[in-house]
Amino acid sequence: MNLHVTFPPILERHDSIPLGHLRPLGWQRRSEAHILEDSPSISPERFYHLFVQGNRSVVIRGIVPPLDMLWTDSYLSKKYGHLNITAAKRKQRLVDTFVTMSMSKFLEQYRQDDLYLNTILPDEMKFEAPLPSLINCGTFRDRLLEPILWLSAGDTASLLFAHAQNTLHCVLDGRRDFIVLDVSTQYPDYFDLVRQSNGDIYSRIDVDLVNAYKYSQLHDLPWYWATLREGDCLFIPAFTFHQVRAHGRTIALSIDMAPPDIRDDFVGNDCEKNPPVYVSLDQGQFQWQYQHASRHLTQRTIDVEQTRNYLLLLLGTNDQLNKDVFEYFYYQATHELSENDSNLLTFEQIWTEFINEQSNEQFITRSRIKTLPTNTLQLLANILQKSARIHDYDKLEL
Repeated sequence: MNLHVTFPPILERHDSIPLGHLRPLGWQRRSEAHILEDSPSISPERFYHLFVQGNRSVVIRGIVPPLDMLWTDSYLSKKYGHLNITAAKRKQRLVDTFVTMSMSKFLEQYRQDDLYLNTILPDEMKFEAPLPSLINCGTFRDRLLEPILWLSAGDTASLLFAHAQNTLHCVLDGRRDFIVLDVSTQYPDYFDLVRQSNGDIYSRIDVDLVNAYKYSQLHDLPWYWATLREGDCLFIPAFTFHQVRAHGRTIALSIDMAPPDIRDDFVGNDCEKNPPVYVSLDQGQFQWQYQHASRHLTQRTIDVEQTRNYLLLLLGTNDQLNKDVFEYFYYQATHELSENDSNLLTFEQIWTEFINEQSNEQFITRSRIKTLPTNTLQLLANILQKSARIHDYDKLEL
């Protein structure tokens, strides 16, 4: 793989066709500038006010250790080859078909086959993976959702998309190039958008062969860039459209965080003044974990207030929780239990309890969530706890 690809690209102009026609995304207009950078010693409070509340991307270099010398293919296969992971086609599609396989099988195939690894980091690997201390205290600590591990042989390209969560994307080995678009609205119609049930938004634009006639607005849309290498991280706010390319063997870690209500100030009573730059990832309190080749809620004891907090995290910066977003959460939290419990309440039955004769059945408000009665929340809490403990019950039966 060519690790010396020029980025941002040097544009080629032709009088007869629009700039960047049938070229990759980024060739349709010169980039405005490099994404802003800040110091690895930035405080969590400054980070919150400038970039989370300010809704701005930022590069922070040197806040995670490079793992190129440790996480070689042979080492990963020997130590973690027995673990189940998920993989998909190297070029991302609107509907990716994920397959579950062992880590060892993936490592045998990924350099020749059209595959990249995309999985919630298994618990067994968290002791060797880094978690920047920047996001492991205060307001951030309770909003950690899941760490996603990416591994590819290179020549991978994401779609143009906007994630529903705040993301800190860190490169542990290799190189990744990012395009971040300056879009004044969350939903530009000319992007030919598809909204996923989890809130993510994807564009149908072919990022390798852009039709510059059809998507001529790209000529007027400012964009910013960053190249990340080992040890570098990029913060991307929720609903910020971006696109990623990897060159050569690349290992990356994206840490998803629920966006806070930006009207709230930063709470950082537990933040140390001079913490280590990073700690091991197992010290993070993530909402989701990957076990038995499936996503599960990490908490094993789930009470009424924990359940209310799950719903508030789903809101992010919004004041309304859409029905389809709750449906996706409920499916992710209970899909394995639903296969074994025919009496499990459907999300529709739970949602009916939530709305309780409200005029609009497609969403519930932040104020409604904060005042949901205990008996309604307890109903959901019991289901979530039973689902989270499903494999604990398996052990008892043995």
